[in-house]
Amino acid sequence: MKSSMTKATHGGMIIIHAKIPRPTGVIRAGMWQLKDNYKHMKKKLLLLGLLALHYSCNEKENTEKQVTMVETAPVSKQTIVLSDQYPAATVALQEVELRADVSGYITNILFRDGQQVKKGQLLYEIDKSRYQANLDQSQSRLRIAASNLERAERDLDRYQKLKEGNAIAGQVYDNALTDLQNAESEMMAARAQVANDQTNLQYASVRAPFDGTIGFSAVRLGALVNQGETLLNVISSNDPIGVDFFASEKNLSKFQSLMNDREGTLADSTFTISLPDGTLHPEPGSLENMDRAVDRETGTIQIRLHFPNPDGTLKPGLSTTLRVKAINGAPVLTIPQRATMEQMGEISVFVVEDNTARERKIQPGRKFEDRVIVENGLEEGQQVIISGMQKLTNGDKITTQNRNPE
Repeated sequence: MKSSMTKATHGGMIIIHAKIPRPTGVIRAGMWQLKDNYKHMKKKLLLLGLLALHYSCNEKENTEKQVTMVETAPVSKQTIVLSDQYPAATVALQEVELRADVSGYITNILFRDGQQVKKGQLLYEIDKSRYQANLDQSQSRLRIAASNLERAERDLDRYQKLKEGNAIAGQVYDNALTDLQNAESEMMAARAQVANDQTNLQYASVRAPFDGTIGFSAVRLGALVNQGETLLNVISSNDPIGVDFFASEKNLSKFQSLMNDREGTLADSTFTISLPDGTLHPEPGSLENMDRAVDRETGTIQIRLHFPNPDGTLKPGLSTTLRVKAINGAPVLTIPQRATMEQMGEISVFVVEDNTARERKIQPGRKFEDRVIVENGLEEGQQVIISGMQKLTNGDKITTQNRNPE
């Protein structure tokens, strides 16, 4: 295939005309092949686009059809009586150290460590032999003093009659009077000595000063004890028992009102304690004493309650949790605790609106039992989701199963 060119001039310009021959058969076949391939590729791309569009629509339709089943509970208003909690400790209302009032050897121990004892019960005996001997001796001296006093009285009476008859000198009468006065003094001294020796003999027998529980003995049989120095044991009362706690000065007026309520008109306000293992003491307590002043450093005041303790369950020094019920209950909004979710320090719940889960932030209050008070963020009657929240996001479609207020 050859081409030809012609040259011409026009207005001083040279114009060249080239004549390109038509493609040969081979070239024409190649061009038609490219055109067919392009059409075939275009059909494939169109088909793939239609398939992708169909798949996308199906996915959207499937997504729209997915609805999460959840369980809900209503936001309910309840009148509840809340309790304030305080750490507290039990104290014995009476507690004394038993010490020896006389010196000597322990000859008898008449109790078991830790047992309940009654007032006047004999606990220890200290060697009485020398105290009994001292008493015997002082009693003998008392008898001698009594005889001397009797003789002096007879002498003075006789000299009185003789003096009246001027039968004796006045000096003799005066001496008899002095002898009587001395005999009376000796009699008084002898009586005092007998009383002292009787007391020492009594002190050799150590008795319980009141009903209570005695501790572990600090001495053993045969031990030497010294007067006023040796600690024998400690005894404490246990029924009733005291419970001490510290209340903030902000609550002072509340406890003062309870102190003044001796007739018990504020019946809703009660005091209960639980033991370290969580066991609730069966008897409620009563407010008895309040310290004279608030501690300026801590801003608290010490308060003491009395709790019945007939079986001795409560021991002095026991750590307890004191619960003080509020004076008046108030209606508040509550929801189950398991409806709440916490994230980054914020508490939220899912509420149901038009079969859609909507996340709402709330301001929770105090917890009680398995519910929580809602201070702000919800209204009475709204439904909150209490199960399946982990599968939800804000705006998801849901189907609900209602639950009555818990």
